[in-house]
Amino acid sequence: MRLENINGLMLGQFENLLKHNNHITHFVTTRHGGVSTGAYNSFNLSLNGDDNPSNVLNNRQKLADTIGLTTNDFVYPIQVHGTNTPRVYEADRGRGTQSPSNAFKDTDGFITNVPRLCLITLAADCVPIVFFDPVHKAIGVAHAGWKGTTMRVPASLVDSMSEEFGTNPKDLIVGIGPSGGPCCYEVGDDVIAEVEKSFDLNMVIKNIKGKTIFDMWEANKTTLIESGVRPANIEVSDLCTISQNETFFSARRGDDGRFVAGIFLT
Repeated sequence: MRLENINGLMLGQFENLLKHNNHITHFVTTRHGGVSTGAYNSFNLSLNGDDNPSNVLNNRQKLADTIGLTTNDFVYPIQVHGTNTPRVYEADRGRGTQSPSNAFKDTDGFITNVPRLCLITLAADCVPIVFFDPVHKAIGVAHAGWKGTTMRVPASLVDSMSEEFGTNPKDLIVGIGPSGGPCCYEVGDDVIAEVEKSFDLNMVIKNIKGKTIFDMWEANKTTLIESGVRPANIEVSDLCTISQNETFFSARRGDDGRFVAGIFLT
């Protein structure tokens, strides 16, 4: 994934998805370029905390302006570390954009085939994952913290796209975004016990300088491959939110703000 200044805002984009930019626009925001202050400094895009709502709405407007949409073209979730990944329709356009009151509740991903309807997932150490089916022109996003990763939320989303759009997993192009990385995402015995139910610990648990680290990138990549996604179609950002806290919000570093990953069909 590369970071670049796009219309005055620093955004990340996956190389594999950029090859399809005649059909999609996608992005990962950073913590810079907004008007939020204090613990939310500065490009916080979540209305679910204590940030001044007007600051968040200003940030969301700047994002919309940068990528050529209106704020009513987005859909936002209230995430709960689960596997609910509903299909989004034209009638859902704008949900959660101005207020959490009409956001998608208990939702950790979206899928759609509606043009110019931007799917959003929020993160600050959890893994944002972006999906594109170039055959059926359908998209998805997922939010995978350690719980969602062990519950295999990417598999749920792949299944949903297959059921709703006829997606063949082999066709999917996937980007695994910035999150707590295999250098820094330390976990305890309670998490390890859950990880062991879904993965080979030797593949995803590492011991680094006496710390036990959960490699969520490898775990989610494994889930995608086992779901039928081609390994060559999966790009991992290799950007750790904990060690690169100057660029991304990190809950483990004490941040209350959230960055987002998004995608829409052009």
